[in-house]
Amino acid sequence: MPEPQLVLIFGEAYRCEEALHSRSEAILSTDSNAEQHKLFGDEIDYSSLVVELSSASLFASTRYFVVRRTAKIKQKAFSKIIAESLPPQTYLTFVAVDLKGTSPLVKLARKHGKVLALPPFKGREKTEEATRVIATHGLRLTPAGRKALIDRCGGDLLALREEARKLKTFSPDRTLDADEVLRLTFTVGEGSIYPLLDAIIDGNLHEAAARLARSHEDSGRMFSALTRQITRTLMIRTLLDEKMNAAKISSILGVPSWIVRRSIAQANKHSAQRLAAALDLAIDLDLLVKNGGIRPDDALLKLILFVTALLPPAPGYARRSRPSPTGVG
Repeated sequence: MPEPQLVLIFGEAYRCEEALHSRSEAILSTDSNAEQHKLFGDEIDYSSLVVELSSASLFASTRYFVVRRTAKIKQKAFSKIIAESLPPQTYLTFVAVDLKGTSPLVKLARKHGKVLALPPFKGREKTEEATRVIATHGLRLTPAGRKALIDRCGGDLLALREEARKLKTFSPDRTLDADEVLRLTFTVGEGSIYPLLDAIIDGNLHEAAARLARSHEDSGRMFSALTRQITRTLMIRTLLDEKMNAAKISSILGVPSWIVRRSIAQANKHSAQRLAAALDLAIDLDLLVKNGGIRPDDALLKLILFVTALLPPAPGYARRSRPSPTGVG
């Protein structure tokens, strides 16, 4: 049975991810060269998205759009996005973990496509699903080890899935007991991605890697956030080179002064040329991700390694640096 072009998935986070994975596999199995777009409801330009959805791609016969954080989209904007019929071979998936069944977005989506409402597993169902996840990854645990892992993740099946992958990598052939599970698992994720972004722009690879390892945030979202951070740092670096003070920069960018002061300290560690090169790389990697040429995880790592490898400008150089027309430092 062919996949419907428009689907809204909402409910428990783990079940939403599983449903999204199944749909993505079904779509990409018919065209491995499909053009992929990963968007977020609190970031997208709705007018541009409507135009893009109604247009044919110049590079691929199949296009696949995934919009996360759908609950952030206003009803009027959502209605405009899904109002027109999608062109052939264009698929649109909305994912909303924090959406309720009474939301007008659900009603609108049902008129134009398919809705998957996925409530959380309860009681015994959750334990059975956790056991299935462990078995799927081929992870060998003693009964006490299995209970320790489930308890350690506090019922969070997404966290359990990631920990199961990690434990399987650590011990592909050996059975782990409860003590080993407790020693090797740590499921408290990073509360915000901003400390991670700061570590990257500061050039602190060690801290950035540690924070990245603790983060459960979507890699595509982190990539977009890092690209915006690089863009803002480049803008501030350029304005500093034009002899503008912090107050003027804050006024021009419409950014609070405390953020500008922090960004100035970061911008002073890089030349405009190298920041421009980092932004060029981010754009190239973004295109590769959308065309299926690289995984989002790998694109994020490449960009992090490039930015953290940047050397601070030589003394006096920052005062006369200018962005290179070619973006190469």
